[in-house]
Amino acid sequence: MLSLLLVSMGIWSGFYSTRWLDISLAAKVVGFNVMYLGVSALPTLFLLFVITFTHRDTWLTRRNLILLSVQPIVSLLLEWTNKYHHLFFSSFQAIQGQDFITIDFIRGPWYFGNVVYSYAILAIGFFLLSQGALRSSPLYLNQYRLLLIGSILPWAGSLYSEYNFHEWEGVDLAPLLFGISGVIFALAVFRTRFTDLIPVARSYLIENMSDGLLVLDEQNRILDINPAMGNFLKNKVSSYIGKNAYEVFVEWMEQIDFLDEKVETRIELKVPRDPSRYLDLRVTPLYDRKHTLNGHLMIFRDITQRKQVEKRLRYVNDRQQSQLIEIGLLQSKLREQAIRDPLTNLFNRRYLEETLDHEIARASREGYSICIMMIDLDHFKKVNDTYGHEAGDHVLKAIAATLSIETRRGDFACRYGGEEFVVVMPNMDQQIAYERAEKLRNALNSLYIPYGIYSLTTTISMGIASYPANGLTREAILRAADKAMYAAKEAGRDHILCYDQISVSEEALDD
Repeated sequence: MLSLLLVSMGIWSGFYSTRWLDISLAAKVVGFNVMYLGVSALPTLFLLFVITFTHRDTWLTRRNLILLSVQPIVSLLLEWTNKYHHLFFSSFQAIQGQDFITIDFIRGPWYFGNVVYSYAILAIGFFLLSQGALRSSPLYLNQYRLLLIGSILPWAGSLYSEYNFHEWEGVDLAPLLFGISGVIFALAVFRTRFTDLIPVARSYLIENMSDGLLVLDEQNRILDINPAMGNFLKNKVSSYIGKNAYEVFVEWMEQIDFLDEKVETRIELKVPRDPSRYLDLRVTPLYDRKHTLNGHLMIFRDITQRKQVEKRLRYVNDRQQSQLIEIGLLQSKLREQAIRDPLTNLFNRRYLEETLDHEIARASREGYSICIMMIDLDHFKKVNDTYGHEAGDHVLKAIAATLSIETRRGDFACRYGGEEFVVVMPNMDQQIAYERAEKLRNALNSLYIPYGIYSLTTTISMGIASYPANGLTREAILRAADKAMYAAKEAGRDHILCYDQISVSEEALDD
């Protein structure tokens, strides 16, 4: 097939040159017609060469060969009889130049059909070559590369010539590049001399393996060791032949307890050297023709570097986990700082506003009430003026600590601002809230807060409002509780008033 392909390339390129020779017009026409023997046959011959080279000989049936020969024969006959139908060339004429006669032609419909068919056949050949290259062994890869280069070169030139047909006045680069392609084809097939290759010796492969190899007989005696295994041993390789593996490699074999198993097994073991080495060991049982176990094949692969990388990765991962935990703690701390009052450690006003809205929404869905307790320290300014602001801070901290102890689980106490505090009590009616407020007032009034040589005391005024009785929004409820708290102050301080009580009083005054 290669010979036929080269012959067709020679006919095409050889007779194409007659177009530029100083010969008669009749001789040029004959040369042009003979040239099309190569032009018509070359794509099909290229495909047949590729099929043969890629060992797809089963495709070369008589039926397929006949089908592949139809189009080249028809094209050749149409070119030779073009003067009767003008299907191949719409016009074909001789032009007298200064020195010699040239042939000028206009491409006809069959010319373009022939071009499309030829490129399709060539594309199939390129695909088969590329597929063969991808599936080939490294020994054959260079040969495939050479064939691909030799094939693409002229057809790239042909495509370029067809695209620039009028600018180049019909000059075709393909036949000019066939000489280079032929040399590359010959190099690919003959220079590599694959028919002369002999199988590589098994012993040569074993001797040059990068993995360590150890062969044991049925009594675990060492039969063979390759040079790569010597990298893990202290003495010469030859000194181990014939010895029992359990006696020679005591520390190794202590880690291997599956030599009696009849299936292939795998383990990672540590070689007692300085520095330590890690090996990936694969043990394969060896059987004779009677399926009797008569030894083991042990292949050792050095994975020390992989282990070191894994160790570094674990270290990095542990550090990242620690950093993530630290970041999580910092985020929690920042969130706490964002919702906590730094002096009293109670929730701040921002938390109150966000959480109370959620509590009101849930109370509206589930149909229960919420009581708000507004607390203000009586004569707190007098404490600051008499003992200083540090003493006032001690009082605020003591009040906050008492509030934290006395509130239920589910309630939350907030520092509303200055010496004002708010306690939110979900799912509680005003009567119980009043009783709890009275208990809380007694607890706060009985506080004796040490400050230096002084023992500070304080009283509180408290106002109570509830949802939904005294308001449907956060602002309305807080406003009602605040109003009740100021009414308690006006009543003489150290008092507790509910918003409903001051509303009744106002109505009585109005009457």
